[in-house]
Amino acid sequence: MTPEPFVSAQEAAKFVGISRRFLTDLARHGIAGAYPIGTGDMRKTWVFRLSELAAAIDRKNNREFRRPPESERAYDPNIRRSLLK
Repeated sequence: MTPEPFVSAQEAAKFVGISRRFLTDLARHGIAGAYPIGTGDMRKTWVFRLSELAAAIDRKNNREFRRPPESERAYDPNIRRSLLK
């Protein structure tokens, strides 16, 4: 059995349907399927396994999601943190 190849952040973002920048932000927050390459402290090159990334998104979609009421402001830090979890 051949191991699944890694793909670039650009290819993974296209697969998921989000921007590369948002995907790398998710990678920095620990989304499954993201692997840093290199030893740089400031910038890392990220590669992804599409099957693990898709499984992480499926797990996230299967959790109960509560949409905040219209009265809550979208830039509230607590709301933003809950979206990244």
